[in-house]
Amino acid sequence: MGSMATDPENVNFLDLACLLKMSPETTLEKLGSLVNSSVFDAANIAGTLKQKGLIDFTAYYPGPSNIILTESGKKLEADVEAKSAEPLDTLDEEILRQMSSGKRYPVELASSLNVRPRDLTFRIYKLFKQSYLSYELKNGNVELMLTEQGFLKAKPTPVVQAPVMQAQQAPQVQAQTQGGEEQMSESQVMGQINEDVKKRKGRGRMLLVALVVVVLLVLVVLFLSMQGYIQLPFSLASL
Repeated sequence: MGSMATDPENVNFLDLACLLKMSPETTLEKLGSLVNSSVFDAANIAGTLKQKGLIDFTAYYPGPSNIILTESGKKLEADVEAKSAEPLDTLDEEILRQMSSGKRYPVELASSLNVRPRDLTFRIYKLFKQSYLSYELKNGNVELMLTEQGFLKAKPTPVVQAPVMQAQQAPQVQAQTQGGEEQMSESQVMGQINEDVKKRKGRGRMLLVALVVVVLLVLVVLFLSMQGYIQLPFSLASL
């Protein structure tokens, strides 16, 4: 029962996710149900982990074949657990942004970010432990999903544009002020016109009253002259 040396750069998150499902009681026959895969996919997974030196088998014929973690497998679990408490950095946040844009599989993230599989494995596990993402083993693969916390973290921070808004509002305020001044000048002009009209109407009334008074005085004088009370310097017959 020998084990091969682990290739540190070739370990991916699918390897780690499958390792975390295993226990000392795990058998090769039950691996498919643990990783939610068919017997064929489970056999491929076990063969890959064995090739990478992460697991080994113990066979007791005619009994089941037990799966045991090698020292390399145990060290990988210990290393990712230790790294999972570290704070997030820009690469972790970029992983979340890539996921929010539709990338759901580690192989897609490794291709778009150009990150080594082992480094990506550690970061995905850190995001999982800090509740920014979850994952599901299915059909010989692992699918990543953002949690609500991860989705909010992946959203871009809105840029504060208050100075720009103030600069845009300044011409509007100036235009409103000018418009108010124009409205005030128009109202003043209309008021002046109304006052002029009122003055003209007042003058017309005064002229009319004066004309009526003159006519009445003429009539009174004529009446008194006809009654003989006064004598006019001219004869009415000559008129």
